[in-house]
Amino acid sequence: MKRLDPALLFATAALALLASCRKEVAKAPAPPPTAVIVDEVTQRDVPIYVENVARTEADSTVEILARVRGFLVEAPFKEGSRVKKGDLLFQIDPLPFKAAVNQSEAALAKAEATRDRKVSDVARLEPLASQKAISQQTLDDAIAASRVAEADVLAGEASLELAKLDLGYTEMRAPFDGMIGGREVDVGNYVGSTTENTLLATISTVDPIRAVCHIPEVSFLRFQRRFLGDQDAADRHGEALEFELILTDGTTYEHKGRFAFVDRTLDARAGTLKLVVSFPNPGLLLRPGQFGRIRVAPEERKGAILVPQKAVVTIQSARAVMLVTADNKVEQRPIVTTDRFEDRFIVSKGLEKGDRVIVEGLQKVRPGMPVNPLPPSAMEAPPAR
Repeated sequence: MKRLDPALLFATAALALLASCRKEVAKAPAPPPTAVIVDEVTQRDVPIYVENVARTEADSTVEILARVRGFLVEAPFKEGSRVKKGDLLFQIDPLPFKAAVNQSEAALAKAEATRDRKVSDVARLEPLASQKAISQQTLDDAIAASRVAEADVLAGEASLELAKLDLGYTEMRAPFDGMIGGREVDVGNYVGSTTENTLLATISTVDPIRAVCHIPEVSFLRFQRRFLGDQDAADRHGEALEFELILTDGTTYEHKGRFAFVDRTLDARAGTLKLVVSFPNPGLLLRPGQFGRIRVAPEERKGAILVPQKAVVTIQSARAVMLVTADNKVEQRPIVTTDRFEDRFIVSKGLEKGDRVIVEGLQKVRPGMPVNPLPPSAMEAPPAR
C-alpha cells in the first residue's frame, strides 16, 4: 500500500469540518421577534381637571386700633390663639372717660332745667301778652330764650353721647370668631397719642378660609362659552363644583372647597382672572398665606379616546406613538392630544379604541419590524427560575 501524504489528509479533514459547520449554520433558527409591552387605547367619559397655583387668605381681617387716648391697662388674650366674638382684647384706662360722662350728664341736667324754666316763662307770658298786659317784645324774648335753652339741651345730649362713645372705645372686643396675632403694644404704654389710631393687634377669620388663584383668560372663555346666554345655569354649575386643595407637601386637603366668587375684571398685565374658593377649616390646618394648588373638574369629556402617557413620544415638537398592527409589526402613528386624565392623554386625532400601543420597549423597535406584543401584566410576572 502507498503511504498517504499527511498534508493531503489534513486538507481533506479541514474541508469536511468546514462543510459540516456550514450545514449547522444553515440549520440555525432565526431569532425570535423582540418582546414589547403593549396597552390598549380605551374610550370613556372623563372629567377634565385643571390646576392653578393658589394662596390662602382670611375671609375677613380686622385691625384692632386704639380710637381714644390713654394708658393700656389690660390685654387679656393669648397671642396667636383663637378668640370668640365679644371677647375682651384690650382695655384702656376708663376712669377719665367715666368722669367725662358724669360731667356731660351734669351739664345736660342743668340745660334741661334751664329749658324747662324758659318753657314755663313762655307759658306764663302768653296769656298776659294776649291781654296786652305785657308787650309782644317781652313774649318774643321769652320764646327766643326757650329755643336757646332747647338747643343747649340738644348740645348736651350730643356731648353725653360722645362721652359714652369714648368710654365704650376704651374696651376693644373681638368683632368675630377668629385668630388673633401678636400684641403690637404692651400693657402700660400710652396709646392714641398721635394723629393716627394706634394699631394694637390684628384678628382674622380662619374657618372657613379662602384660597385665591388666578385662572388664564382662555380657561375663562372656555367655561363661559358653555353657558353663553344662560347665567343661571352657569351659577348653578359653579355652585355644584367641588374643589380640591393640594398642599405643599403633596397631600390633598381632606375638605372640599366651594366656589365663592370670580372677580369682575381681568388682570390686563397677566391675562388672568381672580377666582376665590372657600374651604372649611375646623382643624386649623390652614392659615392665611399658605401656598398650594387648586384642582377642579369644570367639565366632562364624553367618549374620550385615552392613551397611556408613557406610550407617547415627542418628535420635533409633534407627538406620536408606536402602534402594533394586526400582523404584529410596528407602525409609527402621529397623534394630536388635548388634555390629560390621570396617567393618560386625551387624543383628538390619530387613534381609535382598541389600538395597541407600545408602552415598554420603545427604544428597541423601529417602524416595520415584527414584535412579540405582551400584555401589561407581563411586567408584573416573576422572573423564571
